[in-house]
Amino acid sequence: MALLSDPGRSEAVLVGVHDYVHLEQLPAVARNLVGLREALTDPAVWGLPVEACTVLSQPGSDTQVLDTVLERAGKARDTLLVYYAGHGLTDPHTDELYLALPGSERERIYTSLRYEYLRRAVLDPQAGPRRTVVILDCCYSGRALLGKMSASEHIADRAIVEGTCLLTASAETRPALSPPGETYTAFTGELITALTEGVPDRPDPLDMDTLYRHLRGRLASRSRPVPQQRNRNTGGRIAIARNRAAQEGDVPGRAGPPFLVDVERLASRQSEAEKRLAEMERRAELLRLESEALRQEAERRALQTVETAQRLANALAAAPDRDVQPFWFAVPVSRPLMGQDGSLEPTGELVPGIWYLAVEQRGKALVVQTEDGRRGLLLDADGIERGFYVDYGAAGEPGFEPFWFAVPVAREMLSEDGSPEPVAELAPGIWYLAVGQSDGAFVVQTEDGRRGLLFETDGIQHGGSDVAESHARQTLRKAKRLAGAVAAAPEPGFQPFWFAVPVAREMVREDGSLEPVAELIPGTWYLAVEQRGPAILAQSADGRRGLLLDTEGIQRG
Repeated sequence: MALLSDPGRSEAVLVGVHDYVHLEQLPAVARNLVGLREALTDPAVWGLPVEACTVLSQPGSDTQVLDTVLERAGKARDTLLVYYAGHGLTDPHTDELYLALPGSERERIYTSLRYEYLRRAVLDPQAGPRRTVVILDCCYSGRALLGKMSASEHIADRAIVEGTCLLTASAETRPALSPPGETYTAFTGELITALTEGVPDRPDPLDMDTLYRHLRGRLASRSRPVPQQRNRNTGGRIAIARNRAAQEGDVPGRAGPPFLVDVERLASRQSEAEKRLAEMERRAELLRLESEALRQEAERRALQTVETAQRLANALAAAPDRDVQPFWFAVPVSRPLMGQDGSLEPTGELVPGIWYLAVEQRGKALVVQTEDGRRGLLLDADGIERGFYVDYGAAGEPGFEPFWFAVPVAREMLSEDGSPEPVAELAPGIWYLAVGQSDGAFVVQTEDGRRGLLFETDGIQHGGSDVAESHARQTLRKAKRLAGAVAAAPEPGFQPFWFAVPVAREMVREDGSLEPVAELIPGTWYLAVEQRGPAILAQSADGRRGLLLDTEGIQRG
């Protein structure tokens, strides 16, 4: 059983900001400070001396907060408790948590108190407390768990204290809640109630683990943001309150129940329940870490896609370097051969040990011809092994070169397997890509990737290099949208809704590539699951999920 922290050798610093110049007002925070101070100094709860419970309401600067924490940490010999209530802000570049001060602005994050500085003050090796409790009641407070008081064993070992406990009002991507008309904020209100009324059927005194599980259950049952907690060493066993519910139930002389209670069996069940809960929390943390790793990998791939799209656009926009003569070369490792149509779909792969012909130099890229006559762009020419220069005419006749074209009137595109049923109808005013020739017809590819044969080629309009360049720029814009969507956190408070697209649009994977998952078509309703920056995470009727990068003109259901 945990022992109650010695109130005569402990200190508390309660910080709250309710009146903001540039942010929404939080009147409940002022009442939080009053109610929590009364609870902590109540002899029936903890009994902290009044002079040992410092209240900072509307602090004027981050220096005032940090100096106060350092001063009180120097006086504490048992437990230091630090509480903050107010707006939580995040740095858009680092995702770090900042605690808002009265004059803070969202766009000027440096006007707030960086949580990392508060963490350093709390864990100052020169401070005196043996135990430390930090309680954050603010939006995105769970981001504090990503710091050095998180569950990472390696990092936790660097926190030079016997026990630390970090309790936050919400997960790192969830806002805290201040319900209109209620005396306190949702989290602190439940905390004050638990301290002043106790927790039935739990031991006395109340340790931080017991408080956390009780608060989590109470808030979850009311569909409110659930708290998060991380402990270092014995941090979960820190007790800052007597359990008044346990005291009230233990009345001497009261008649016992008409049956014998198997105390050992109840204790065993309680222990097993706590183990199961701890295992569930451990698995939830592993899932969170796995999700974060997947998100980081998707962001890396998205940035890689943007870089490839930028290289492709630059290569197609560059004029051939007339000073570079054709030459043979070999690649050190396998590299993709990109098409000259402006898309990011490779047309082949260059492998080591084979000589390829560099026909032209386009900026930093090479126009390459393979043994079978195919041409494409090698965007990464670093480390290639150059062979001898050749006379371009002696290299043999090049094979079919893909080109863009438009039809003068609507024409059918037939299947490559000989079926009489048309695959699609080519419409005037749209550019299509001819990727090859077969039996006098062009092998055509549409923008959505469908292929077929066009036999009527009379009067078609050939597109120049500007068409491929335009497609490359379009691909680059799409890649940048994807990178922004992958890097963006889900919009808090988003409510799923049904929608329909005005024209056919592709839904791409969440992994940072531009690979299509499905095509969304007009007249069908799809479910918007999350908002990711300018994009929507959508779900089709068959359960497939992906990112819709272009949401312009969608019809909401």
